[in-house]
Amino acid sequence: MLQAYSIGKVVAANGIVPFDNVIVDKGCSESLTGTGTIELNKCGVYLVSVNGSAAAETTLQLLRNGVSLPQAQSTGTSLGFETIVQVEKNNCQCNPCSTPVTIQVSNTIATTLNDVNVVVHKIA
Repeated sequence: MLQAYSIGKVVAANGIVPFDNVIVDKGCSESLTGTGTIELNKCGVYLVSVNGSAAAETTLQLLRNGVSLPQAQSTGTSLGFETIVQVEKNNCQCNPCSTPVTIQVSNTIATTLNDVNVVVHKIA
């Protein structure tokens, strides 16, 4: 399980939301690489929850390997969504040629995110 958040972040239009603070990092199924990319390292099903608030109306949307997921977005100043992400292959030493599945949260309109939180949990 991974939980990360940021407070008071200015995010550009079509920018990736950075997560500066990791408060839960248990296991190796999920990992924050850099500040805005989460790698899903083991095959299975993950529950991804995002919530936050913005100074002005914007849209947060989940990207899977850089592709927008239409079912995983929220628009407004009070933001939140949950979705399921499936990972087909392990990304580990036993399968080193595999490319990890990555997820990111994209922001559509330049704004200040008062707070933003992400929780990723492997459920199956």
